[in-house]
Amino acid sequence: MQSHNPTTTAAKSLVYFSNLDGVRAIAALMVVVSHIEYHKTNFGLQQLPFSLQNFGKIGVTIFFALSGFLITYLLFVEKDKFKKVNLKDFYIRRILRIWPLYFLVVIVGFFIYPAKGSSNALWLSVFFLPNLAFCLKMLPAIFDPIWSIGTEEQFYIFYPHIFKIKKPENILNALIIITGCLIILNIVVRNLPESNRFAANLSLFLYYARFDNMMVGAIVATLYYNTKHPAFIFRFQHVFNWVFTRRAQWILTGAFFIFIHFYLKHEIPQGDMVMAVIAALLIVNLCEPTTSLYTIGNKPLQYMGKISYGIYLLHKYPLFLVFYLVEKYMHGSNLIIQNLVIYVATIGAVIALASISYFGYERYFLRIKRRFQKVISQN
Repeated sequence: MQSHNPTTTAAKSLVYFSNLDGVRAIAALMVVVSHIEYHKTNFGLQQLPFSLQNFGKIGVTIFFALSGFLITYLLFVEKDKFKKVNLKDFYIRRILRIWPLYFLVVIVGFFIYPAKGSSNALWLSVFFLPNLAFCLKMLPAIFDPIWSIGTEEQFYIFYPHIFKIKKPENILNALIIITGCLIILNIVVRNLPESNRFAANLSLFLYYARFDNMMVGAIVATLYYNTKHPAFIFRFQHVFNWVFTRRAQWILTGAFFIFIHFYLKHEIPQGDMVMAVIAALLIVNLCEPTTSLYTIGNKPLQYMGKISYGIYLLHKYPLFLVFYLVEKYMHGSNLIIQNLVIYVATIGAVIALASISYFGYERYFLRIKRRFQKVISQN
């Protein structure tokens, strides 16, 4: 029986950045840690003396920047080698990677788990508008991380069509123009009178749309691909090359931790865009292990990066179970012991559940997905 794609494995391009799985793992764990602290109050448990609510926002922003970066780089490889992007295969790959676990979570959340959502939230989730349901406070907390999956799916509807543009420099120009328009739209809407309820809801929806975060990753990927495979002259190439120097990496790393310090205490206007830029520039450095200051490609992080989709979507189920058990059997116990149990048990159970999901369910669809790949990526 012939496979869908007659292209042999030897003819396919292999793209693998060993550090990017580590980026996924760290971003996923940031979200888990943030939700551990955020949901403690729901179970009458004491939070840590410092706020980690925005820690999860930073993790999600890193996810979006990484997604825009990697998708763009892979599309450039495909376009360069095969002269065009096969849109049908692109959408089939996205469906096989995203839909199986997403719809499993939707089915469990709306029909099996006791905290069922409304019918409106169900239909919004079915048609990949969970970010709208999230903004309208319709999604039960146990599976509300699905909001970001809706954002990515909405992004994928239009994004690959940009690669119908023939010249790479015009693709870069289109990405910059679209990003600029998104930033301006966000700023304008956020500064409308607060009494305008529609404007307030639109501002919240645009924040959770996060297309601009993914576009930042896409722009950096375009510049990186053109640096490795020159197709046009970029006027500020010397500035981009400077990003790979040790001095620049130290500055970016310092900016990353300084930003986290302040963002955990204060809401920073357009803070997600600032973090998206810093994250995208750190990500592109991690793609060059010979010049990168550090590596995060060790086996534990690579493993957690591989199962990070399950970690992200499923982590609140073991989290709420651990909270229930701690509240019932350890309420009033030593806070250090209590938090040690919460963190170790939650992270361990999340990794176990995500592993079961990956090897027992997701991997079946990933094997089918490979039939539609012209560019093989292990990330």
